[in-house]
Amino acid sequence: MGRNGKGKNASALLGYVIGGPVGAAYMTEQNRNYIRKEIGKLLSEIWRIKGLSEQEYGPQHPITKKLSSMHADADALLQEISGKT
Repeated sequence: MGRNGKGKNASALLGYVIGGPVGAAYMTEQNRNYIRKEIGKLLSEIWRIKGLSEQEYGPQHPITKKLSSMHADADALLQEISGKT
């Protein structure tokens, strides 16, 4: 589990991303590198859209809060893949 308690969600997202067994033990190094790269892109896009949402709706709007949550989940997933949990 991730240090912020979101490890279960991150594992579920990882299973969805790779379409198979969850866990770094089942992935080749090439797969881990690809997934790290794609999650990095995802984090960047979520952060960009969150900024637009904050400008349009403010930081307390449910959409902005959900984007913040999504960013935290994707970050936890990246930490899990990188073996830093």
